[in-house]
Amino acid sequence: MNRKNRSNVMMMEMIAAVFFFLLCAAVCIQAFVKADLLSKRAADLNQSVLIAQSTAEIWKAEGEAGLKSHSYSLIEDVSVQTYTRQYDKKGNTADPIHAVYDGEIKIINRLEAEVSVSKAGNTLYSLTVSRHETD
Repeated sequence: MNRKNRSNVMMMEMIAAVFFFLLCAAVCIQAFVKADLLSKRAADLNQSVLIAQSTAEIWKAEGEAGLKSHSYSLIEDVSVQTYTRQYDKKGNTADPIHAVYDGEIKIINRLEAEVSVSKAGNTLYSLTVSRHETD
C-alpha cells in the first residue's frame, strides 16, 4: 500500500513538472512571435522612411519634372496633383503585381508637398516637405 501511494505522488509531480515546462514553452513561443512581429514592423517602417526621403529629395531637387523623369505616375485631380510609384520589399521600383509599398506625393502648392508610403492600404509613414527655390 505504501508503495502505491509513492507512485501516485511521483506521477503527480511528473505531471506538474510537464505542465510547468509547457507553460514556460508557451510563454517563450509567444515572446518569439511578438519579437518577429516587431522586427517586421520595424523593417517596414525603415523601408518606408527611406522611400519617403528619396521621393522628397527628388521633388526638392528637380520639382515635378524630376518626378516625371523618375517614372512617377500622375493622378489627375482638380485640387491636388498626386504622383504615385510602387516599390518592392527592398525599396526598388516594381510593377503593381510585385509591389509591396505604395509611394505617393501630393503637391500642395509650388513649395509644399506631402509624401506618404503605405503597405496594403495602411499608411506606414508620412512626411511634409518644403522646397526653397532660388531665383
